[in-house]
Amino acid sequence: MRRIPLKKSVHEQLSQQFGRDLNASQLAAASAPDGYNLILAGPGSGKTRVITYRVAYLIAKGVAPESILLVTFTRRAAREMIGRLEELIGSQASLVWAGTFHHIGNRILRRNAQTLGYGPNFTILDSEDQLDLVRLAMEEAGMFGTGKMSPKPATVQHLISFAFNVSRPIDEVVADRHPDLVAWTDELGRVAEAYARKKREANSMDYDDLLGQWARLVNDFPDQREAQGRLFRHILIDEMQDTNLVQVNLVESIANAGPGNLTAVGDDAQSIYRFRGANYDNILKFPERHPHTKIFKLETNYRSTPEIVAFTNASIAHNHGGFAKELTSARASGYRPVVVPAADAYEESEFICQQILEFHEQGIPLSRMAVLYRNHHDSILLQADLVARGIPYSVRSGQRFFEQAHIKDVLAYLRIIVNPRDEPAWRRLLLLLPGIGPAKGAAVWQHLASTSSPLDAIMTAETMKLIPAKSKGFFAGFVADVHKIRDAEPQTQPASAISAIVHGGYPATLRMKYDRPENRLADIDQLAVLAAKYESLERLIADLLLAGDVYGLDTVEDGGASPDLLVLSTIHQAKGLEWSRVFVPRLIEDGFPNRRSLDEVGGEDEERRIFYVAITRAMDELFLTYPLLVSRGGRGPSVLTTPSRFLTEVDSSLYEPAVLEAESDFDALLRAPTSDTSGNDLAS
Repeated sequence: MRRIPLKKSVHEQLSQQFGRDLNASQLAAASAPDGYNLILAGPGSGKTRVITYRVAYLIAKGVAPESILLVTFTRRAAREMIGRLEELIGSQASLVWAGTFHHIGNRILRRNAQTLGYGPNFTILDSEDQLDLVRLAMEEAGMFGTGKMSPKPATVQHLISFAFNVSRPIDEVVADRHPDLVAWTDELGRVAEAYARKKREANSMDYDDLLGQWARLVNDFPDQREAQGRLFRHILIDEMQDTNLVQVNLVESIANAGPGNLTAVGDDAQSIYRFRGANYDNILKFPERHPHTKIFKLETNYRSTPEIVAFTNASIAHNHGGFAKELTSARASGYRPVVVPAADAYEESEFICQQILEFHEQGIPLSRMAVLYRNHHDSILLQADLVARGIPYSVRSGQRFFEQAHIKDVLAYLRIIVNPRDEPAWRRLLLLLPGIGPAKGAAVWQHLASTSSPLDAIMTAETMKLIPAKSKGFFAGFVADVHKIRDAEPQTQPASAISAIVHGGYPATLRMKYDRPENRLADIDQLAVLAAKYESLERLIADLLLAGDVYGLDTVEDGGASPDLLVLSTIHQAKGLEWSRVFVPRLIEDGFPNRRSLDEVGGEDEERRIFYVAITRAMDELFLTYPLLVSRGGRGPSVLTTPSRFLTEVDSSLYEPAVLEAESDFDALLRAPTSDTSGNDLAS
C-alpha cells in the first residue's frame, strides 16, 4: 500500500500547536480580535509566549508580517521573540518590525531624516558625546566662570533628558527634582536650547531624539502620520507599564491613524521605573483612553510555588488602585517564604552566606541563587563576607554604559567617515594628538566646519597653519590615516576600515595614552571581527551605539573566574529574571520602603510594587531578612529598627518565622551522628 502524506496548512498546524502550548487564558489573549486589547500578564504567566503566538496568529490570519510593529524594552527580548516566532512560522518572522523604541525610531528616521532637516547619515551620540555638547552649551549659556558653583554637566544632561521623557518644562523638573538648582533655571533653559541647536548643526541625535524626532515626524507631518498608520496595521507594545508619555503618545497616534489595532501587554503591579520617566497611567488608564478595549488576564503562574504566590498576592493587595488579579500557581506545593530577623547587619549577612553555602552543597548552582536589594549600598557588607568565604559572585549594580576609551577612539574615526560634520568625533580625534588641547582643537574644528568638506579640508595648507609646530608631524600622520581609512572602502567593508586604523598611527597613540595597550589592541581586533558581519559602516555604528555592545550593562565579577556565580542585584535590574532561591535583605522601615519615596505622591504603592517584583523572582524558596539593630557608620550610636511594613502587613500564616540561634562548632559536633572517626558506633 502506498502511503502519501497529507500536508497540513500552516494555519492548521498553528491551530493545533496553539491548543497544545497555550492554556485557555493565553489562547484567548493570543487570538484576541482586532482593535484595542490590554493583556495583563502576571509574573511567570507566559507573557513572552503569548506575544509570540499573537504575532503568529496575526500572520496566519493573513496579516503581512512587515505590517506588524512589535516594540520591546530590550534588544534581548526582541531577539527572543523573533527566535520563537521563527520556530512557529519560519523565515517570515524576520520581516516583522521588532525592536526597542530607539531601534525602531532609528529605522524610521533614516528613511525620513531630510523631512526633519537632517541628513540620512546623522550620527547617534553616545553618553560621552552628549556630555561634550552639554559642556559647550553650558559655556555658551554663561554657566562657567561666574564665581558660583554651577551644576555638573552630567546633572544638566539628566535634567534635559528627564524633562523630555516626562513631557514637562525643564523649570518644573528643576523645581521638583533639584530645588537646589532653582537659581540656575534661566541658564538651564538656555543650555537646553543651545544643546538642541548644536546637535542639529552636527547632524547628530541623542537617544531622546530618536523618540522626539520620530514623534515630531508623526505629529507635525500629517502625511507621515497617515503613512505610518498604513504601514503598521497591527502594533504590539511589550511592558506597557514601563513606557513614558512620549512613547505612549507616539504609538497611539500611529494606531489611531491606521485601523486602530493596538495590543498593550504588561503588568501594572510591576511598574517600577518612575525614576526614569515611566508613567503608571499609561497602562492603568489604557481602557479609559480606548473605551472599547478588551481586557485579558494571565493569572496562572508557572514560576513559583503556591506558597510564594500566596504571599505575593497578599502583599500587592495592599496597593491602592490597579487591576484586580489573583495569581494561582501551576506548581506543586513547596516551602512558605521565611522571614528572618537578625541581631544586626553582620548576622544578617552571615545568615545569607551560610544558607547560600548550604544550598550549594546540596547541588544548587550559585547562578540559580540571587540576593536582591533595594539600595546598592546594602550589598557592601555582604560582598565583604562573600569574599572572605570565597563565594564567587557577580554584582549587577544597575544600567550603566561602560566607556572604553580605545573603542570610542576607533568609532570616532569611523563616524567622521560616515558623517564628516560630527563635531564630537572630530574633537575627540584632534585631542588625541600631542600638543593639541581643547582650545586649539576647537579652533581647528571651527575652520573645518566652515568648509564644504571637512575631510578634504584637513589636507590643505590652511588647516596645517593652525597646527602648533610641535604637532605638525603627528597631524600629518593623522591625515595619512584618514586617507587610508577612506581608501579602504569603509562604507561597504567596515572591517577593512578598522584594519586601516590598526595599521596606521593609532597604535602608537594608544601606547602613549593608555595602560594595557596590547589588551586594547586585541579588543580592536575583535571589533574588526564583529565588523566583518556588516556590509554597511552606517549600520555597524548605529548597532554598536544602540545595542549596548559597546556601552552596555556593567557587570563586575569577583571571587574567581568560574561561570557559576552568585547574583547580587538591585531589584530594578532583576525585573524579568528568576532564580531558584532568592534573598531580599534589609527589610526595615526607611530602608525598604525607601524613605524619600514615601514623601512622593504614590510613593508607597511604587515601593510595594518594587517589593512585589523582588519576591516574584523566587521559584522555589524565598528568604526575607532584616536586622534588629543598624549601625549609623560613626554618625551616632546604633539604632533599633522597625520591620518593613511589607512584612508586618501580610498575614503571618503565609510565611515561616525563623529565629537565629548562635551555635558553636562544638555544638554542631554534638548534634552530629554519634560515631568516632573510625566509623565505630559509640552508642553500641
